[in-house]
Amino acid sequence: MTSVDFLELARRACASADVPARRITAIRLRDNAMLRTEDRTVIRVLRRGQLETAVRELRAADWLRSHGIRAPEPLVPDPVVVAGRPVTFWEDLGGGGPVEAAETAALLRTLHRLRIPSHLGLARFALPDFADQIARAAVDEEGRSWLTGHAAELAQRWKEIDWPTPWCVIHGDPSPHNTVAAAHGGHVVDLERCCIGPPEWDQTTVAFQSDTLSDPPSRWHAFRDAYGADVTEWSGYAVLRDVRSLELCLFALRHASAGDHARAQADYRLTCIRGERGPRPWKWVAP
Repeated sequence: MTSVDFLELARRACASADVPARRITAIRLRDNAMLRTEDRTVIRVLRRGQLETAVRELRAADWLRSHGIRAPEPLVPDPVVVAGRPVTFWEDLGGGGPVEAAETAALLRTLHRLRIPSHLGLARFALPDFADQIARAAVDEEGRSWLTGHAAELAQRWKEIDWPTPWCVIHGDPSPHNTVAAAHGGHVVDLERCCIGPPEWDQTTVAFQSDTLSDPPSRWHAFRDAYGADVTEWSGYAVLRDVRSLELCLFALRHASAGDHARAQADYRLTCIRGERGPRPWKWVAP
């Protein structure tokens, strides 16, 4: 979908939900879109077929808030479906940057200690369906064949993991862009991957930012010290890190047609995970 398509869809959703929206601006337009109205409402547009995910995200936000974990407040209790896409409405936390690492660690540590709720219908974490993502990747047949083999190898390594701690409720993607430093404290946002899973996955997602991407090591050290555990010293860390790397590589490959920069970034990520760009960290940027 184009930016014009997303804006029109958001206008239709606002009209259906009786949400004032004289002016709508885009925040982020990717697989899922995020937009903002002038009346401090954030609009999230999910992919087709994600209605159950949208409902769980709304319920999860209410549940987190009830346990003292800061998350945005849903402004409409149920999703609105427009053109097959579920749309949800949230309080606007402002334009604050990512939450500091130590505060992110405190939020996740509190989350990971909560009792698993039975009423939310949270799914259990599972390895993504890379076959579908690889099929949609903008890559030649040789590259597609390599990705298929790499995904199969990761699936086998995943099966052999010996999880060191009990599974719990996890955020699923607590990377910096999924946290917001608001005036009244740091918040976790984008809860669509919230599920029952290994707390090591959330920790790895943060460690990955320094291990593989461009965050300074000091950010990971601050998180590690505040959380009270170092996932990078665990034998299974490399498997989770490599899964995360494949996810972000495939994301770039799905969006490679957006322009020359997106194409170059997708190709670069693929050469990195193929071992052709030297050791981590790599210079990955948004496609």
